[in-house]
Amino acid sequence: MTIILYNPLSKNRKSKRSTKKLVDYYRKHNLPFRVKSLLKIHDLKAYLTDKPNDIRIILLGGDGTINTFINNSINLDLLHQITLKPTGSGNDFLRSLRKQRARHQYIMKLRYNNNTRYFINGSGMGIDGEIAHRVNQSKHKNRFNYFKNTLKTLITYKPKYLEATIDNKQYRFKKTYLINVNNGAYVGGGMKLTPKARLEENTLDVLIVHRIPKFALIFIFLSVYLGFHTIFKRYVFTTKARHVKATMHSSQIAQCDGETFKDTREIEVTLTNKQTTFKPF
Repeated sequence: MTIILYNPLSKNRKSKRSTKKLVDYYRKHNLPFRVKSLLKIHDLKAYLTDKPNDIRIILLGGDGTINTFINNSINLDLLHQITLKPTGSGNDFLRSLRKQRARHQYIMKLRYNNNTRYFINGSGMGIDGEIAHRVNQSKHKNRFNYFKNTLKTLITYKPKYLEATIDNKQYRFKKTYLINVNNGAYVGGGMKLTPKARLEENTLDVLIVHRIPKFALIFIFLSVYLGFHTIFKRYVFTTKARHVKATMHSSQIAQCDGETFKDTREIEVTLTNKQTTFKPF
């Protein structure tokens, strides 16, 4: 038996078309299945607990759908086989998963404004939060839209002063554009922001972009798609860590897996002892 869980809001509601194709396949081959909208499951933990462990689950959606699934099942030891089929706009976690063939993936915890959110791909604060917010407000969500909103934000964003504690070591950066703390390599619909990040590693990849002159910002941004931006060590700070706490001295938009949080000045990111075993479709 296979249970197909889908998010009807994923990729501007176009996921219904992908869901129908999958359902048609199962019907054509007389395979047992059930299909369920995630929006109609009020208690995901109770829903999954009630299912036998030998049931296969196919989760349709993008990074936001996966993020919601993780947060709603964080206290559940899942024994089901969960397969991911992309229907979202970014699909950055699945992009890393396919390239790295990670057998398991660590879950991270983000604290912001006295709130807690779990994530599996990446988190950050600064320009990437503003980009994610603009994309989420857009009518059309695709790779071109990510690119267009990134260019707009690069032009208008004013860098901020940042203080960071990374594994108990203090850092200060003037004119900071962003801090990202990731476990996946990709963000923003294919930008290879933290190219050395590995889903199986129990470490966080930290990237801080600072002091870049405006005329060089676009050039370095374009190099992100190939992961070459890390060679500009004067402007791009990278390290690996297990605990990161970062503070900006003005309200920012933070994000994790594309979900945004306004009016944030401080984020704290740690690894948890929880893992998932998502597999690509």
